[in-house]
Amino acid sequence: MSTHAWWIFCRVVDNLGDAGVSWRLARQLAALSSALPVTLVIDRLQTLARFCPALVTDVPTQQIQGVRILPWAAVEQDPAQLESEDHELPVSVVSSFSCDLPASVQAFLQHRRVILRWILFDYLSAESWVEGCHGLPAPIPGYSGPRHFFFPGFTPRTGGLLREPGLLARRSEVWNSLARQKAIWRSWGLTEKTNLSTLTLFAYPDAPWQSLREAMVRTGQAWRWVLFEGMEITERIGQTDPFRAPAGEAWGRIEPVRVALRTQDEYDGLLWVSRFNLVRGEDSFVRAQWAGRPFLWHLYPQAEGGHQAKLDAFLERYLAGLETVLAKAVADLFRAWNGWGEMTAAWQGIEPRWQEWERHARAWSERLAEEPDLVTKLVNFSNPELK
Repeated sequence: MSTHAWWIFCRVVDNLGDAGVSWRLARQLAALSSALPVTLVIDRLQTLARFCPALVTDVPTQQIQGVRILPWAAVEQDPAQLESEDHELPVSVVSSFSCDLPASVQAFLQHRRVILRWILFDYLSAESWVEGCHGLPAPIPGYSGPRHFFFPGFTPRTGGLLREPGLLARRSEVWNSLARQKAIWRSWGLTEKTNLSTLTLFAYPDAPWQSLREAMVRTGQAWRWVLFEGMEITERIGQTDPFRAPAGEAWGRIEPVRVALRTQDEYDGLLWVSRFNLVRGEDSFVRAQWAGRPFLWHLYPQAEGGHQAKLDAFLERYLAGLETVLAKAVADLFRAWNGWGEMTAAWQGIEPRWQEWERHARAWSERLAEEPDLVTKLVNFSNPELK
């Protein structure tokens, strides 16, 4: 159990992902002990409000699910707002995705009497170098306190993955209950259709959705594509290929539907009951793995192909030990979805092996869950006696 307060700082750079990870982290830390404060300082309240409907964007402070939420600009102007009623309470500071803190906040931290550790919470990667960098000191001029890197990851020598207690048990309860599955569909304004396989689409605008759609149409299988309103790719699909009812020749037996974005817990439930999940970035990427379903990860393009190295590193871990033909089929589809392959051939390669992929996806999630979750590791790491 956490024995101190947490101050989490989040600057939203990549749409929903930064806010999504920070909000999950804050909620999970708050759940450890309602008596100890967790504060989230964020620069775009409007982004957080998209999946936290209780949030009010024009108030100076508010408390939601045990988390105190403060606007970044207000804290920059007056860092003393961070203090709880007990000014001597030990505090761990988290910079989400290693965001820079304002000079005023850094000065405030420097003179605060009990800062256990300032943690640079970095991006998730399966690359091997992460193990060597996780936990390293990160000194900067003007700040003499303990400051360290913390890297989420897939191995025991990293910071692990965000996972709420009992998450896979709740997922199994849904899988084993038709009534719960129907309730999830209804909550999204959808009806259960046994003749349709559901796909959720959350990707960056340049994802080759048309190629995937064409490949699916050629096979003649019936799919429902769930498209989240307000996402760039959803708007692009609507502009370049308007939805029609019935779907029309271009969509074949594919039924595209738009839904409003919901809370993170509701999104998790939708992933659990869908057959195929297309995700991006970091938050939805991790949630798709906990869903135990086949998924594709769309990476944000980086200069000089850095995102290809990230994908290859993940696939090396994700596909380790799989039968060669299945591993190649899954890898080909991941790479085609990221622009490094031919989609039709990749889709035709995975279709006859779908059930094998489903079994692997579930086994992968269960294997990941054998490791301690990220918050457990983070709480232990915040102890200044740990090196």
